[in-house]
Amino acid sequence: MKFSVLLTLSSLLTLSACQNIDTSSANDSSGTRSRISNGETNMLGVADAPLPIIIFSGVHSAPAFSTVPSTKSSAKSPDNYNQDTWQVNIKSAEQSQLFSPKQLIEQASLQLSDGTVHIAAAEKAAKHDALTLSYQDTWFSSVYFTGGKPLNLMPFIKQGVLSFDIKLESIKHSALDLVVSCGEGCSSKLRLREWALAHEAQGWQHLAIPMQCFVQAGADFSEISQPFNLEAGGKGQFSLANIRYSAVEQGNFSCLPLSELSTTPATLNEYWSKDWWLPRHQEKVSIAQQGNIDLLMIGDSITHGWDNKGAGLATWQQHFGDIKSLNIGFGGDRTENVLWRLAHQGVEGISPKLAVIMIGTNNTGHRMEQPQYIAKGVHEIVTELKLRLPNTKLLLLAIFPRGGLPTDELRINNTNTNRLLANLARQQQILYADINQDFLTEQGELLTEIMPDLLHPNNTGYEIWAQALTPYINHYVR
Repeated sequence: MKFSVLLTLSSLLTLSACQNIDTSSANDSSGTRSRISNGETNMLGVADAPLPIIIFSGVHSAPAFSTVPSTKSSAKSPDNYNQDTWQVNIKSAEQSQLFSPKQLIEQASLQLSDGTVHIAAAEKAAKHDALTLSYQDTWFSSVYFTGGKPLNLMPFIKQGVLSFDIKLESIKHSALDLVVSCGEGCSSKLRLREWALAHEAQGWQHLAIPMQCFVQAGADFSEISQPFNLEAGGKGQFSLANIRYSAVEQGNFSCLPLSELSTTPATLNEYWSKDWWLPRHQEKVSIAQQGNIDLLMIGDSITHGWDNKGAGLATWQQHFGDIKSLNIGFGGDRTENVLWRLAHQGVEGISPKLAVIMIGTNNTGHRMEQPQYIAKGVHEIVTELKLRLPNTKLLLLAIFPRGGLPTDELRINNTNTNRLLANLARQQQILYADINQDFLTEQGELLTEIMPDLLHPNNTGYEIWAQALTPYINHYVR
């Protein structure tokens, strides 16, 4: 099995381990939320520490992937990989291209034929000791190295760091997330956008991230084939150098535990949402404060689609246009974003007869969050709604299917989450409905005739949803 190190650049549904946290709660280190930061000196002695693992040290004849002996262990031979064992792959949703180190050295710049992603050898301290990545007009692309064996990162988990040097030439209109594989079907995503914005155009920066930031339930770091996966998207440029795992370096970055992301209120601070998300929230707050709302719709882009110029607007007007309703579905929202909106006057001034909740698919799509973590976020939302809207009947919907086939990993994650949501609804004594089979064929296939991108309904999909909602609305609202 070949060792694969992936640096991925993508903008669609970006998901996060270090958020734009609500400063009234989680961002306060003195509050109840705990942040991970191993800034203290590592207690391991140098002689006892595991050998550092170099992921990338430059485009030259030195090894691209190796373990490096510590000062008192120089008799150990590093497990080196020579120049001929690795290649660089740049990839988009439609294209993929392998390049050798020789090509990186001989050609000034390499790119995909569609021009969305460029890679070039660069210079930090010496010629060709860094890589520069630039990207534009792309929702997905990747750059990764291949060669060698999967890595055992277990010795680095307790006190080690993943460190690298990065120069952020342009990041304002870009996402930036770091992903580390944590076993079969497991990935841990760390949000870097806010840190990157604070260090944009400030030259080379050294970032040392505690490995505890990537720990989650069920993680197994003993055989990792994707130990460095840097996601971005939109438009931007940055350079990378000196990527390594170390057990004796101090961390200089703090993060929330992955288990707390879904329950920690946060704004949706993406490059594609920053111009409209808060204004939309303020608009909805103003509407809510006027009162006189009988039906409340809560969710993400799928719920948002009933509103404004969305694909479901005409269907909504046909079936429910007579109802005094408020739609607070926001494209891209995860559970923590809904919690932030509820905590900031999102439903203040109303007492609807029925509130319909569907949220969680972006927790899956943005960061492939574990079902139990998503369910915790939904539980917090239900708790907040019961507190703020005590006279409102709550209807929790199963997260809609996504992906064409039942074997799609994102669909599976949503399905597993829905099992927990059904139990949550029983425990909380609220209404629950799973209408997912109405969107699928007998074989469980999701067709583009219903959801063209296999995620968002079109008019046909919204008609299916409207038919399923009608009995609840007739009974509790009309």
